[in-house]
Amino acid sequence: MKTSSTELPNLPLPDDIGNEEYPISAWIEDAIASAPNRQRLQRQLDSIASDQALLSFLHRFVLFNDALAARVPYLAGLIHLTPNLFVDPSAGVDFCRQANGRIAAFVAQAASDEYEMSDGRNMVHQYLSQRFFRGALAYFGADERSFDKLYPMPPGLNGLLAEARGKFFDQKGPAQIFCSLGFHVGLEFFAHQEFNLVDVYLRSKFPDFVAQLERDDRDRASYLWLALHTVVEIGHYRAGLEALKAAVTYYWDRSGKSAMAGRIKEGFNAFVDLQGRYYEAILCDVR
Repeated sequence: MKTSSTELPNLPLPDDIGNEEYPISAWIEDAIASAPNRQRLQRQLDSIASDQALLSFLHRFVLFNDALAARVPYLAGLIHLTPNLFVDPSAGVDFCRQANGRIAAFVAQAASDEYEMSDGRNMVHQYLSQRFFRGALAYFGADERSFDKLYPMPPGLNGLLAEARGKFFDQKGPAQIFCSLGFHVGLEFFAHQEFNLVDVYLRSKFPDFVAQLERDDRDRASYLWLALHTVVEIGHYRAGLEALKAAVTYYWDRSGKSAMAGRIKEGFNAFVDLQGRYYEAILCDVR
């Protein structure tokens, strides 16, 4: 089934999506297979015809991923700070019935990587992406101080970045949290896909650029940010699936589980749509 930017997969949902007899991953994998985002991104990469276009693309690529990264700890905290939404009925004491921390932990696995500081090394992904982009500027001889003026962000892309930061966070009810969990799983899988596409493209079309950014000490190479994301995101995606299954299992209202499964689908499809719109427009002003 092929989809357009406004037509998203309409997938059937089981009544008990958390039941191991029907893994939640099954319908998400169907949605992934149906999503056109990989092709959209590849078309944009294939359209890059100059160093200037590549710099515009890389700048907007790092900004989109930075906006999404900020969602992860926020979502983990929001889940943990919402009592009586996810409960374990086997416990007698109200506090011991709270399962919110267990679900937040699956989301927080991605946040742990995002903000890692260890052994005196700054591995914060925003910082690594800044080093990556500054390495790109240096390689192509672009002046950092004039870059923002010479390569302005189109207003439409800024609007999409704001949407990436805040989607489903304007309210704090159960529906929004389940939507946010679906959105989270979407961003983790499609990040895995997009980073691998960009990595393959750069290694194929700009091998000297990649070699230059990899030339530093391995742990400090400017290319580290992109290289890391070709491998870590799939683990975040799998942890996100566990969060979804646990969320439906422990949702306090058993009669409302099917509705919350629908909210997961809504959130996942919202990410497919947002990422698709962003990459359709990422080089809209580049000739």
